[in-house]
Amino acid sequence: MERVGSRPATGARTRAVTNGATNGAVANGLRAKTNGATSHRPGTNGTAKLQPVVKLTHVKKSFGRTDVLKEINLSVVPGELVEITGPSGAGKTTLLRLVHGQLRPNGGEVWVEGRGLHRWWRRGLTRVRRDVAFVFQEHHLLPRLTALENLTLALQVTDPQLPFKTIKQRALGTLESLGLAHKRNSYPRQLSAGERQRIAVGRALAAKPRVILADEPMASIDDDNARIVMRLLEDAAAGGAAVIVASHKHSFPSSRVLNLPSGRIHLNGSQKAASNGNGKHAPQPLWRVLLPVHARTRKQVTKPKQLPLWRRTVALVANSYRLVVLSGLRSWSRDVRLTSPALGTMALLLLLCGTLAMVGIAIERAAVQQAAEASLVRVYLASDATPEAVATLKSRLTSDPRIASITEVSPEQALAEAASHPGLDNLSSLSSTNPFPASLDLRVSDVTKVGAVATSVKDDPAVDPAYPTSYDPDTYSRLRRIALVVGGVGVGLLLLFGLVAYAVIANSMRGIATARRQEVALIRLLGARGWMLRGPFVVEGLMIGALAGAVAAAAVAGAWVLAIRFESATYAQVLPGVGPTEVQYVLASVMAAGLLLGSLTATLGFRKVRA
Repeated sequence: MERVGSRPATGARTRAVTNGATNGAVANGLRAKTNGATSHRPGTNGTAKLQPVVKLTHVKKSFGRTDVLKEINLSVVPGELVEITGPSGAGKTTLLRLVHGQLRPNGGEVWVEGRGLHRWWRRGLTRVRRDVAFVFQEHHLLPRLTALENLTLALQVTDPQLPFKTIKQRALGTLESLGLAHKRNSYPRQLSAGERQRIAVGRALAAKPRVILADEPMASIDDDNARIVMRLLEDAAAGGAAVIVASHKHSFPSSRVLNLPSGRIHLNGSQKAASNGNGKHAPQPLWRVLLPVHARTRKQVTKPKQLPLWRRTVALVANSYRLVVLSGLRSWSRDVRLTSPALGTMALLLLLCGTLAMVGIAIERAAVQQAAEASLVRVYLASDATPEAVATLKSRLTSDPRIASITEVSPEQALAEAASHPGLDNLSSLSSTNPFPASLDLRVSDVTKVGAVATSVKDDPAVDPAYPTSYDPDTYSRLRRIALVVGGVGVGLLLLFGLVAYAVIANSMRGIATARRQEVALIRLLGARGWMLRGPFVVEGLMIGALAGAVAAAAVAGAWVLAIRFESATYAQVLPGVGPTEVQYVLASVMAAGLLLGSLTATLGFRKVRA
């Protein structure tokens, strides 16, 4: 059994490397950044008892029928560095993912920060991930962001109420302590593997987490970068963080080593294992072992005062704007090539919907006009009707509550009115006399009562017995059928266009979201809230919908202007009653529909990727 007290040569080289200028800056910078966690250090007398920040009790994890972890017991206190060793496939990464909340055990209990991650409903998981940093075996930096932006994003996600100026200063300070300040504007593809891993470790430490999980952080980097990464994690533990490192072999000056798959815990010479061997211990404060003498005597740094509420609110709004709006706009600008087909398809479908809406308005106006004409009953007066009989008829109709108004029309007025109707203007040429008799035009308040009014005047002596009124019994039913058919067809076409547009745009947004699946997953693991993940997708969808709506509205407006300017007569016949006001409503509706469709498809596409 290898004991921690006999540190391997790699650990000795780690101590030696801090004598260099660069690595000394790294150690001093990270130690300065972890001063905020000094409140978790034990007293210098070594008698304080710390509560474990990570505790695993009888943990079991299996995938299908394969048991990966069995009866794992471990507890880690602040300021302690624990190693998990074992061959590939022994469950080292699985154990770290259990502590980070990425997996749930099949048995046992996992407690982190006092929250049970073994339960089916894991409350506060996002909050836990903001306090528990994960250093991946592969760096997992966001490829679209520079080194500085990767650190800035992690700090914004962790504490969005921190002013952006402070966040940027802290990110720059972290890069300087890593010796990578000159690489602040470099993208991950422009960095070496060792530089990427150092930035990944700096991203984990910059937010001052209480727990740091490192999954073989030195597996794919050179010896120089490995020593720097090792020293960064040692200094984080010395600053008060609980550090758990998974590696193939014992390499760190750790207080204990958990060997997998056996689950045995190896203690150094200063540790006393509990008699039951289940990982319960009273650890020697590690910070006293790791920190130099001059650092032990340094005064404890007090926790900074909390900012006023108004400053935190302003910072939250500003960071939300950067995380949601600016991030969404940047993603949209980078995905223009992917979204162009969806943009064109949405614009075309919105153009068709706008044109159909204008046709629907014209039909609705025609239906209103026909309904108005149907409520008008023309009572034809007999040629031999006396003025007294006509006056009596008018008096009786005036007292009828069903009649809204009465207008007397002379034969000459009827002839002039017929001249304005197509098909009636040449009727007078068939006879040497005026074929249109005098009449009384009755405006009935309710179109359903037109028949009763026409029947009440049919036998009056002043009315023409051969052709008493203009009432047609089938007019009302025909108008109702036509309105139902036209309305149903219009609604069906609008729904069809909407479904086609949604299907096309949703597929495009799902493709974009799928391409960014790893990015979304990584930001979630950093502890991002739901609105931080969903917001950029919604902004991107709104931009696509807004542009598509603007293009469709411009096309509809241009077509209307050309029709009014050059073919006004034809336009009046094709779309009667559709004037500038109606066109403005159509344009506003098209743009609103674009915004709604874009945001809806983006939201649903994001939900599928998140699931």
